[in-house]
Amino acid sequence: MTAAVERFTPRLIVGLGILTLGTLWTLDNLNVLESEDFTRWWPLILIAIGVVQFIGRTTNRVGPVLLMIVGALFLASSLDYIDFDLGDLIPLAIAAWGAKLVWDALARRSAPVSKGAARDDAEIHSFAMMAGVRWQTRSHEFRGGDVSAIMGGVEVDLRDAQIKPGQEVIIDAFALMGGVEITVPKGWRIVSEVFPMMGGFEDNTTASDIAGPTLIVRGSAVMGAIEVKN
Repeated sequence: MTAAVERFTPRLIVGLGILTLGTLWTLDNLNVLESEDFTRWWPLILIAIGVVQFIGRTTNRVGPVLLMIVGALFLASSLDYIDFDLGDLIPLAIAAWGAKLVWDALARRSAPVSKGAARDDAEIHSFAMMAGVRWQTRSHEFRGGDVSAIMGGVEVDLRDAQIKPGQEVIIDAFALMGGVEITVPKGWRIVSEVFPMMGGFEDNTTASDIAGPTLIVRGSAVMGAIEVKN
């Protein structure tokens, strides 16, 4: 179940949604069907992303729950069950922000202090939608991972991370009308396998020894940007 959830990523959901919409609009242009009968179900994409994020996390599930709620409201509005506008969510967003501040404050006070505790941050799995996320690791055995930014930004700080010399790790990056910024130590060799579509990839790192640790950045930048720098 866990392996299946890891493969069913937000990027895969967005890709399937775009593929479906494009196919439906093409069939509509060919007078095969009325695309509006199907495209009004587009909020299911938001709900699906929220479900995958909720299942794939063990902590901080507030964001996925809110995404599912927003998707459900958009779906109900699209099906004419309720009269809903995005501006109606502003008070709810303010309330959710306040609730998160209260929760974080209480969690810090009640969390037990343990010496020598460590977390496994050798892999990165980060997702940002209409928000910003910053991720940092000091792992001595960094193994790569995946990052997605949809109308938002993800910053990955690997300056204190280590890759064994001669080893290759992969970061699968996806930027849709957003940005992914990866900061790496000097001496790492960067290999780009990014496909830009009305977007771009920039490698602003200094040249490194070909025998050094290698970071392979693959993925897509669709009306967005992926940057690697020192």
